[in-house]
Amino acid sequence: MRFDLNLFRVFDAIYASGSLTRAAEALHLTQPAVSHALARLRDRFDDPLFRREGRGMVPTPRAHALAGDVRRALELLDAGIRSAGHFDPASVQRRFVVGLREAVETTTLPPLLAGLRGEAPGVVLESVHFARETVARDLARGHLDLVLDIPLPLAPEIRREALFDDALCIAMRADHPLAARPLSREHWLAAAHVVASGRPSGLSLEDDALRRAGLHRHVALRCQSYQSGCAAVAASDLLLALPRRVAEEQAAVFPLHLAPAPLRLPSFRVQLYWHHAAHDDAGNRWLRERIRAVIRSASVASEEGDRA
Repeated sequence: MRFDLNLFRVFDAIYASGSLTRAAEALHLTQPAVSHALARLRDRFDDPLFRREGRGMVPTPRAHALAGDVRRALELLDAGIRSAGHFDPASVQRRFVVGLREAVETTTLPPLLAGLRGEAPGVVLESVHFARETVARDLARGHLDLVLDIPLPLAPEIRREALFDDALCIAMRADHPLAARPLSREHWLAAAHVVASGRPSGLSLEDDALRRAGLHRHVALRCQSYQSGCAAVAASDLLLALPRRVAEEQAAVFPLHLAPAPLRLPSFRVQLYWHHAAHDDAGNRWLRERIRAVIRSASVASEEGDRA
């Protein structure tokens, strides 16, 4: 019996989203088209596959049993299509979705985009926020092509590569009383601080290190981004610990003084992640190399700045 393989993509989209509407949006189809495909799937497998509960679609046991094999089959099919394809940056029309956190986006995206505009004018680059708890699934399903983030405990099918290891430094306003001399541990701990984090709660890198060392500092402000934190620091006596790459970028915008951290703090480590099914995809491989080149260039510039 002949079987339309596109029906498996509909099955996978409904299973992943739990909604006919969201599945239609993901597949760029109308909802009636998705409903028709689901009817064909139900007839083919002689099972409802998904039952409506509230506003969602809940898989039946038969759908749960099929889901893993369907996903693996689609991954193999997509990998074969991509690896066989030719990728010409100068003429290709392709969209890449990259998961980036604010601290990485602000330092990596501008030079990456500048290079891509000249080499690959038809490439559309989308930088998106992502949930760490679903990053492996989003990479596997092609919702994300690449991710740049801190080290994460992900499954073996997610490939990874260390990109850079950035030391934390301390930012304060340019005319801060502590800017006139080397920053001591005592003065740093006694000051009031800003924590920049996209999470609504939880310890920062530096506060977790202080806790383990039996030390404590006073956090007067928690904000969502390093840019907001630097704006607050530039207008107050607060101090902010942040990666040096980000600090140097923000110091070109705000009147800041940057000081080395006065005690050992964890560094800001960033890795590049992609799914093994995309490893040999020519486009994905090309973008990974462009990201590496941007990181290498930034590292060289930083080293030259330190020597100067």
